[in-house]
Amino acid sequence: IDEQIFFAINGAHNVFFDQLMWLLTGKTVWVPLYVALLYAVWRNYSWKGAIGVLLMVGIGMLFTDYLNSHFLRPWIGRLRPSNPDNPIAPLVHIVNGRHGNGCGFPSAHSANMWMLTFVIAHWLRSRLLSFSMATLTLAICYSRVYLGFHYPGDILGGLVLAFLVVFILQWIHTRYLHFTPALPVRQDWVPVAVICATILYMITITIF
Repeated sequence: IDEQIFFAINGAHNVFFDQLMWLLTGKTVWVPLYVALLYAVWRNYSWKGAIGVLLMVGIGMLFTDYLNSHFLRPWIGRLRPSNPDNPIAPLVHIVNGRHGNGCGFPSAHSANMWMLTFVIAHWLRSRLLSFSMATLTLAICYSRVYLGFHYPGDILGGLVLAFLVVFILQWIHTRYLHFTPALPVRQDWVPVAVICATILYMITITIF
């Protein structure tokens, strides 16, 4: 079933989406969003809140990215769909000649983005921002499957890993640091505007 869903997504390709998904899955293109998120937290909690978010995200990425990539994925050993050693690799649509190397379960992109989404939702309690971040994360996760780097099951595994990591971090933070949500939330529209502007930029350069 996982392979069937993968080929349904990976096989529904065209030139426009090849380029758009390639841009969407990039890391550096989202740096302005990370800055905007930090700005929104700072406006609501001052510099102490900004440092708190950075610590939570940093500790979270230790598990969702570093330990995941160096220990969990090699231990599970599920090859990426486009890995040349995977028997299905010749059937996978490849974009820009980029094959996935190594193993892919759980997806680090999925785990990292869901972890960030959960942390921001916990801190800012903004429905608008939480919905925007979740939608963006789903789009990035879709791009990972589209580009042949992950099975849908890898994406789901990343979501579960992120949930477990953030659940523990937020429980510790709320219980021992006396976390209190900031209401009403200020400047939550700034990261949303950055998300919209970045996607509009991607669509524009893809078309032209």
